[in-house]
Amino acid sequence: MHANNLIHRFKKRLRPLALAVAACLPRLRSRPLVLDATPLLVIAPHQDDASLGCGGLLFQRRLAGLPVHVLYLTDGSASHPGHPTLTPTEVARTRRQEAHLAKSRLGVDSANLRFLDLPDGHLDSLDASTRTAAITAIAEHCSALRPATVLLPSRHDGSSEHEAAFLLIRDALSLADLHPRLLEYPVWARWSPELLLRATLRAPHVHRFDFPGYGPCKTHAIAAYASQFQPCPPWEHPALPEDFARAFSHEREYFFEFVR
Repeated sequence: MHANNLIHRFKKRLRPLALAVAACLPRLRSRPLVLDATPLLVIAPHQDDASLGCGGLLFQRRLAGLPVHVLYLTDGSASHPGHPTLTPTEVARTRRQEAHLAKSRLGVDSANLRFLDLPDGHLDSLDASTRTAAITAIAEHCSALRPATVLLPSRHDGSSEHEAAFLLIRDALSLADLHPRLLEYPVWARWSPELLLRATLRAPHVHRFDFPGYGPCKTHAIAAYASQFQPCPPWEHPALPEDFARAFSHEREYFFEFVR
């Protein structure tokens, strides 16, 4: 077997153990997450981010009859670059359908989903007019909802898109003169032991949300994103790493809170 294949297989087998060890730090540093009953706004750069990062929390909120709103920033069209049959337009249409399905499985009303359809893969390089329009749209949406808490992707998630999303949201809240509580949820950092440790060490406050017995509900929502977790023929491998979803199988989510 080729040496690179051996290394890949070794890393794949080692990752769950490394993640379990890395998760000890946020578990030790965290306190239980306490939220009030006011509307909750989740902002996601990509359609699957919200289900991955905070699907358990969303399901429990809806189970309690509490309002949840989700704002998707990009159209998700860049997840299959170079695919021989799927066009970016088809990918974007599929990912929107998957978002509706996933959130219905979490109990979130489709009327509470908003799509900005910004160009996927370009959040960190938007031209001035597009960026200004995006900030204005986010600000108007937040002003209409006036959420006490906003969930957004971790700025230390190892993704330029997630970092750019954080900056957009920060500028939009400033424009709207709103000061909600900001809780950052990890996505790629839940899959990478190094990123998880780094994000945990940087955050002044780490919160955890446990949802024992409801893990299958989150897993069911994540499975709605078949375009990401199943191969799209003729490709033999999914768009995301094959062991990616496994990193979100635990019935606990972490949120990082920074002093503003």
